[in-house]
Parts: sequence; C-alpha cells; structure tokens
Amino acid sequence: MSGEKDLGNIEGLRRLIRLLAVSSGIDEALADDLFDLLLSVDPKKGISDEEVEALKGYKQADVRKVFRIFYDLRLASYRKGKQPETGSTRYYWYLDPKNLDASLLRRKKLVLEKLKMRLAYEKSNEFYVCPKDGSRYTFDYAFEYEFTCPKCGSMLIPDNNGPYVKVLEERVKKLEEEIKQDEAKLYSH
Repeated sequence: MSGEKDLGNIEGLRRLIRLLAVSSGIDEALADDLFDLLLSVDPKKGISDEEVEALKGYKQADVRKVFRIFYDLRLASYRKGKQPETGSTRYYWYLDPKNLDASLLRRKKLVLEKLKMRLAYEKSNEFYVCPKDGSRYTFDYAFEYEFTCPKCGSMLIPDNNGPYVKVLEERVKKLEEEIKQDEAKLYSH
C-alpha cells in the first residue's frame, strides 16, 4: 500500500481495531502496537505469538486475543508451521494489504448503511428541543408530554433539523463516492 490515501485507510483500520479491542477488554495500546508490528512483518515469513512474546514481552494469550480480532476482521492471516524444538504446531501471522483494503471497504459500507438509516429517521420525524438542556424529542414523544420537557418542565420548541439533514446528506454522498473509488481500485486488478 502506498500514498496518502492508503495511510488514511490504515488510520481508519487503526480506529476500528482500537474500538474492538476496548470492547473486548483488551488494552488499545497493545492492539495498536501489535498492528504496527504486523505492518512491518514480511507476509511470506509471518511472526508467531511466541516470537512476539520474546520481542515485545506481551503474554502469548494477550497476543492471540489481539491476533484473533485481526483475523475476525479479515485483516490478518496465518500459516501453520512446526516448532523446531518440540514439533508442535506454530502459527505465523501476517497482514495482507488486499485484506486491509477490503476490510476498510466493508466497514465503510456498514457506516454508510447507518448514516442512511439516520438520514431516513431525521427526514421522517418532526423534532422538538428543550431550550434549557438541549434534549431532543420526536413529535410523538413531545406530544405525549404535552410539549413540556420531562426533565425540567420547560416548554419544548420546534427543532429545525434541516441543517442536520443537509450534513447527513453530504456525508452520505461523500462516503458513496469514496466507496465507489475504493471498489474500483480494489476490483480493477
């Protein structure tokens, strides 16, 4: 991978990895460090969790958890080998640049789907807002509370979500264009 665009893709993957690590109870700094390590590993050789432990001092169990996240995201692959001393199976992990791009493309498509759902929700609802704390309510909810804030009792005022809808539409359009470019790049080979 090369160029500024690819660096942006790597940073997008890094953010995703951090989120998944934290949600799995794994230190995000560990996940970051192992991602950087795998970026530097020759895919033809790979690196085993035992080698990572010797190199970085991380427990093999923690390394395997992080590598499993990478594998589940289809970022990392592995090949099996034999440990020379014992003959036991050893896994050699590596990152595949095509998998990195494909994984980011899948992630962008999921984000696009969520943005479109949010846009549809914003377009199909009328909103009211509390002038004191900024809490936002749909018409149905505001109507149920007689257009008074259930938290503080202030009168709710209509909320113009036009600017919010415009921002969502722009983000959807931009992301659709990015996805189209990414697909052309990824599938043109």
